[in-house]
Amino acid sequence: MTYEEKVRWLWRYRDAMRLEEELRQELETQRARACKTTAALTGAPGGGGDGQALPRAVESIVAAQQELQAQINLCGATRREVVAALDQITDARDHEILRRRYLLGQRFEEIAVEMMLEYRWVRRLHKRAVTNIDI
Repeated sequence: MTYEEKVRWLWRYRDAMRLEEELRQELETQRARACKTTAALTGAPGGGGDGQALPRAVESIVAAQQELQAQINLCGATRREVVAALDQITDARDHEILRRRYLLGQRFEEIAVEMMLEYRWVRRLHKRAVTNIDI
């Protein structure tokens, strides 16, 4: 694999986590929508609907929960793969840079500040460490 392909492969975990968070928000939106009750305050009689609003809401919530659970399982599997790849790095500093970048999602600037390293040095160490990973 090229350097760019390895970086894309390592980013899979953060991408999966981002999708998981979107699914969590969608589930919460559906729950809030299902629990929302509003009174009809008009003088005109309204249509009663088909009476299936609650079962449809429950059905969509259950489907969203199943989709979220599948994404959580995918995140766990992807994380294990990425951690296994990062564990190939024997240098503790290089391992920490990759862990912060691909598991915690930190930017190079944040990594440099927290590890008390120069930004350019972090970028250089990152490239060397990713190049040494065998995926």
